[in-house]
Amino acid sequence: MKQRIGAVVLATLMLLTVGATTAYANPAKAGSTAALMFEVVVETTNDSAAAFLSVYNAWELSVCDNAKDGMRARAELRNLTTGRVIATAEDANGSFNECDEGNHAYPTPRLNDTVRVTVWVQDGASGSRQYSASQIY
Repeated sequence: MKQRIGAVVLATLMLLTVGATTAYANPAKAGSTAALMFEVVVETTNDSAAAFLSVYNAWELSVCDNAKDGMRARAELRNLTTGRVIATAEDANGSFNECDEGNHAYPTPRLNDTVRVTVWVQDGASGSRQYSASQIY
């Protein structure tokens, strides 16, 4: 009986570990220590950058550069109810596997507000948006 219980516990832990790893693989790819805290992931149309939004971590917005293309990864969190940009994130040096983390939304969205996460890459500080993607929540 003890062996069966041990096997069930081990199988459950393996499923939880596999589920957590695959569901939130992108933040971990860039070495984030908070890989399991992100609930929203939006990737550019060419997968060269990804934005992460953690509602449970004070509306923290992060962006990671996933390509060796020299482009800057940028992200924006806009409250569509108020029309205001409430958080931005940028991988300013355009380095592959770099993240900009810890940009908290201000003011914090209220209950029933609609927000949009947008991620894109651009060439330099004033380049135009490329491969932009958005999700509305």
